[in-house]
Amino acid sequence: MRARLFAAILMLPLLSGLASAKEKLELNITAEKEVTVTEGSKKVVKRVPADRFAPGEVIIYTLNYKNVGDAKATGVTLDNPLPAGTRYVAESATGVNSQISFTVDGKAYAKAAELSIERTVAGKKEKTRATPADYTGIRWVIAEVKPGQAGQVAFRAQVQ
Repeated sequence: MRARLFAAILMLPLLSGLASAKEKLELNITAEKEVTVTEGSKKVVKRVPADRFAPGEVIIYTLNYKNVGDAKATGVTLDNPLPAGTRYVAESATGVNSQISFTVDGKAYAKAAELSIERTVAGKKEKTRATPADYTGIRWVIAEVKPGQAGQVAFRAQVQ
């Protein structure tokens, strides 16, 4: 199955909290998957671009950022919707010095333990705790990115 890499381009994170034109964040998104290859007599796991994938495979999305401006950026928010046809892999979101939250509706973000979703159970609608399968997006909030500082945030999604 041919990857829909255009989705990665459309997923460009939204930036907020930038106070002046002197802060400037560059962003780069990569989509990779892990493959096992044989090198000599050893099997080694390597990451390769996810330009093709099949149902069940796990794609690793990495958002690399760098402040190429000459002033610190504060309150940086990176929002990344889950690509269509994928499901978030539980506890896979990472980001040093960031606060991670999730959304089930693309609007309100909260910590995983605080998210709920309305489900129909035995013919009745009731609110229940959201599961990772319900997440539609991830948000990272980074308090400060100094000039020249770079970092990355990442998550895994399984192709359905």
